[in-house]
Amino acid sequence: KSQTLVERPRQVFVITDGEVSNSQQCIQLVKEHNQQNRVFTLGIGASADRHLVKGMARAGMGVPSFTTYGENIAGKVLKQLKQSLQPCMHGVQIDWGTQAGGEGLECQAPHHTPPVFDGSRLLVYKLWDKADSLGEKVTIKAEKPEGQLCIEVKVDMDSVLTGELIHQLFARKRIQDLEENSEEYDTEEVRSLVADLGLKYSLASKQTSFIAVDDESKSEKLCGPMIQRHVRNQVPQGYGGLQSRGLRMNLCLSRNRSKSRSRNRARSRSRTRNRSRSYDRSRNRNRSRSRTRKQSRSKDRSRTVRCRETERTMSTEMEECVRKPVIKQKTSMEKILALTSLQTAAGYFTEDKIVENIIGEKFSVFKNQSIEKKIGNQVWVTALIIAYIELNMPADKDTWDMIVQKARDWLENTEVVVAATECLMA
Repeated sequence: KSQTLVERPRQVFVITDGEVSNSQQCIQLVKEHNQQNRVFTLGIGASADRHLVKGMARAGMGVPSFTTYGENIAGKVLKQLKQSLQPCMHGVQIDWGTQAGGEGLECQAPHHTPPVFDGSRLLVYKLWDKADSLGEKVTIKAEKPEGQLCIEVKVDMDSVLTGELIHQLFARKRIQDLEENSEEYDTEEVRSLVADLGLKYSLASKQTSFIAVDDESKSEKLCGPMIQRHVRNQVPQGYGGLQSRGLRMNLCLSRNRSKSRSRNRARSRSRTRNRSRSYDRSRNRNRSRSRTRKQSRSKDRSRTVRCRETERTMSTEMEECVRKPVIKQKTSMEKILALTSLQTAAGYFTEDKIVENIIGEKFSVFKNQSIEKKIGNQVWVTALIIAYIELNMPADKDTWDMIVQKARDWLENTEVVVAATECLMA
């Protein structure tokens, strides 16, 4: 257990690829300690519990994220790390206007507005009654490190969406908010509100569910014994490796059975042949012993020669592996990870064959220019890598932003980066 710094919450990162039986208790535990801790969650794969991942992030004033199997999670992990180190806008308050009606429990979702991080969005629903009139503007206030933020958003009366889609989204969000914050309100009131919202907007919840009813009233269908049908449970793709394991098990069993049958047939045939040849073998045993001794001596000599040859080939193969050039990275993510492995704790990059393979001919050109200007080795290598990443990988900025910023803080010389950029663009 780490100590809490003054005026700085502890950052907690939760990574999960499955589900738990007490997800609501986990969310409640995070909520009880959200004054000193911020929780960021990452769900891996299709079987990750979305309710647990999103609920813990909401309760811990953090940000949730999801990734699939086979996807490189470095970008999403670094983005969450960046968000945890940066300050966020908190204490968000929304003024819906003086003419906005309904200030009770069922009007706004979520009831407590969460903090807003850089690159994330804020989505809040508001329900008006038909008798109430809309205001002309909505005022949003929030606290940020530089001071208080105040934004006014005008309400466009002509921008209207017909149907019940927005109403259902509001009801789903309100039900989620009520279930996660049920300790703040009366239990019976929460149950009745959840039931009313589910019935009004046709939503499934803990208090409501869908039931299929047969409108036909024929006596033939009503009479007779009940029919029992086994319905298979659906699981996410790759959950526990059930599909691949079952396929492999069936293949292994079928192959083993076919092999065992062929072995039994071969054994029965060999037994009949061995009975007829047993007499001839006993006569030729004495002759074969002398021959086997001579053959064993020749085999030992050939084995020693082969061992020496294999040792020589292995040594040559090891030398060739050492002499082989470094494999070139293909994707931008592979290049970023390869260059990141060369960054030290101080922030600068070290010179390596990987840098030359990734950058190409411009590496030697800029190296000669830096040697002529008597620029340090660590300085020009760091500047060249910064310029290369910023020029060629703008789409992956969330991945390399913190890495480049750390290198720039150590460098403290933008002129070298500008020179490296001009060299790469030439």
